[in-house]
Amino acid sequence: MGNARNLIIITSDELRGDCTGFGGNPDCKTPQLDALAQQAVVFNRHFAVHGKCVPSRVSIVTGRYCHTDGYRTIIEHLPPKHPNLLTVLKHAGYETALFGVDHCWSDFWGNNKKGGGCTDFHSFTEDYFNDFTKREYPVQAPRADSVEPLQLPTGYDYRGRISGPIKGYSDECRAEQAIHYLRNVRDRNRPFYMQLNIGYPHPPYEAEEPYFSMYDRQRIRPWPYALPRGAPLPMQVMRAVRTTPEANERAFREIQATYYAAITKVDYLIGKVLAAMEAEGLFDNSVLLFTADHGDFAGQYGLVEKWDTAMNDCILHVPCVLRAPELPRNKRIDSLSDHTDLAPTMLELLGLKPNWGVHGESLLPIISGSKRKKAVFADGGHEAEMCRRVNPIGNTGERNEKVMTYEREPQTMARTKMVRADDFKLVVRLAGGNELYDLRRDPYEMENLWGRTEFDRVVQDLLLQLVEWSLRTDTDQPYQEYVGP
Repeated sequence: MGNARNLIIITSDELRGDCTGFGGNPDCKTPQLDALAQQAVVFNRHFAVHGKCVPSRVSIVTGRYCHTDGYRTIIEHLPPKHPNLLTVLKHAGYETALFGVDHCWSDFWGNNKKGGGCTDFHSFTEDYFNDFTKREYPVQAPRADSVEPLQLPTGYDYRGRISGPIKGYSDECRAEQAIHYLRNVRDRNRPFYMQLNIGYPHPPYEAEEPYFSMYDRQRIRPWPYALPRGAPLPMQVMRAVRTTPEANERAFREIQATYYAAITKVDYLIGKVLAAMEAEGLFDNSVLLFTADHGDFAGQYGLVEKWDTAMNDCILHVPCVLRAPELPRNKRIDSLSDHTDLAPTMLELLGLKPNWGVHGESLLPIISGSKRKKAVFADGGHEAEMCRRVNPIGNTGERNEKVMTYEREPQTMARTKMVRADDFKLVVRLAGGNELYDLRRDPYEMENLWGRTEFDRVVQDLLLQLVEWSLRTDTDQPYQEYVGP
């Protein structure tokens, strides 16, 4: 086992694929991630398979689409004995360590003990890391020329500048825990799996100095703040309830700039972890993946956060960087790929195989240029019975603008499926309006072409792909031990 490779996964929560320097953003500063991309393979068109945290993260570790196993909300977790990436690694003798909110394993919130829980995500007790949660991280005081935060309605999820010390289970804490593990805790006689989940830039939109004032609100290149022509019901209701139709561009520039600020902080923290990896000589014998669970509106279309049935590229397109000793350096991949491809790819790089039915496929043939992916898929939303119910966050009776959106129009959460090819995207909804976009001419998806007869052949081809994908990934549960005529 001493020569087996390590696996390190770093994720950022709600980071758009077009908001890094290596991803082509001319404004958002990500020097550490840009340097990593120079030493790795970058998948330029990588997509999440769901717009919500839990289902998306489950797909990363199972290689399966969310609907197959019934993952469609933030409350569910992988049950005991459900096969996934971590169960294979544990069986192969890997030490396991997980930092930050992952959402996948039900024992995360209360059972950090060795040998406990459905997957035992730590191979050691919590005592190694509790002290980090008690630390305070000071922040810089604003200067005379610092940006003044705006006063925005609560629905915008905007808090502005962080003024006091950062406490508790923060991203600083999580990064320091990971560094402590790499330097001082890991068993150097075993391969290890470490997953670090950074919480930013997930809303609320906030950052401390110097990040908060780093971006000139008037100089950043703005996204379109208007709704698309022919926008589906979810976008219309979100705009009406959360950010209001009369909201001004200044507010959305503020959100976009603050979102960038949080991303630059993410970049700094990940840079510290990468430096620790380099100092420990881990790049020579490790597979490293950096990605995000999904993206964020961050002001685009005049919207904030995300929505379960939003299939826009700003929600589903995410960064994906893969580094391993035998992979090319600074190689860009233009083929489509998605989260279900990650588990089989990482296992192949480790010399292992999944022992369950995965939907994705190894990306190594795509890296070598021998294969391209024709389309990627995503889905979201709930069945009609579930759409009739809504539970306030935490079941505490809290009513925020997100809950109010759901209450005003439950059909915003009607089941939705998407197919995205190189040039066109098709979204089919049980309620709220279908969508078709020509991504060559309309990369921001501002004009819904659904119903235009000149695109009938495109729609027919995409619908066939969507039906065939649905058939291939229909539920295979419960597992049948015996299959006969």
